[in-house]
Amino acid sequence: MERLWNIVHYFAYRADYKLHMSFSKIEPVGFLLKILFSVPFIKNAYLKKGITLETINNAVDDAFKRTDIGISSIFAGGIMYVLPVFFFTGIILIFISFMEVKPKRFTPFLTIYIVLIVISFLLNYLLLFNKNKYLKYFKEFSKKPKKWKLKCAIISMGVIFFVFLLLVLGFISNL
Repeated sequence: MERLWNIVHYFAYRADYKLHMSFSKIEPVGFLLKILFSVPFIKNAYLKKGITLETINNAVDDAFKRTDIGISSIFAGGIMYVLPVFFFTGIILIFISFMEVKPKRFTPFLTIYIVLIVISFLLNYLLLFNKNKYLKYFKEFSKKPKKWKLKCAIISMGVIFFVFLLLVLGFISNL
């Protein structure tokens, strides 16, 4: 379970980082920076400080790439926190759809969601973030061959897709 959860986390991180790198040339911030650097006095002021457009872009790319506190890592961690909540919500909604009497109050659902959030935090703490386990797995997974990475990327996307599909089916079953 721990290895699978770390695989999903690693490939969520890689997907976000690759998405950033794909769109880094056309993103609005990069476009605005290019416009700012086309103004001579702004460009000269930054060049006096040793800052070029390339150094800014490299710093942004590094901010996404860092595995410990990078933007892509934080985004992937957020996905990992949401997945258990979505999974159990889908199961609960499907279970409720099969019940003959539907609950009419929202209060039990609020309690259930608080419990689900606590479960999600505990699960992710134990499997990913306790003593930074995920960093060890990231290092291990980055050295794996491309064939393994492709197989595990497909499995990871399948897990994420399954959870979202289960959530959607839970909502649809209660219509």
